[in-house]
Amino acid sequence: MSKTKSFSAKAALAGAVLSAAALIGFTVYGMIYDYFDTVVSLTLALGVAGMAAYALADKVWSELLNLAAVACITFGMGLFFFNSYPVWADRLNNISMYGSRGTLVPVIALLVLMVAAIVAGIVSCFTQKEGKAK
Repeated sequence: MSKTKSFSAKAALAGAVLSAAALIGFTVYGMIYDYFDTVVSLTLALGVAGMAAYALADKVWSELLNLAAVACITFGMGLFFFNSYPVWADRLNNISMYGSRGTLVPVIALLVLMVAAIVAGIVSCFTQKEGKAK
């Protein structure tokens, strides 16, 4: 195992850090606005674990972990976006129809973090690790 990581591993680590930041932000958002979705937090945690394992393990079984991590984070982001519909509807229309929790700023910030983690994961999917896994 080489001491310097390939670009693919570095991109996966960046995706893991971004996904961990999104997970922490989502947890704080959930505590502040009394909203917490276990599935979203679980998919973000699986994304962190998958990307970190891909970056750190030089085994054949780790080659698909970043793709699985991207799928997990994407599902979590979609579910978070779907569940944040009341916030979007109430804030963008300046109404209080849905009794939404939260504001748009943290929702958009979390979505941007998740998209950045997904992009980093996709980049790591399409770049090759130095030194083939054996």
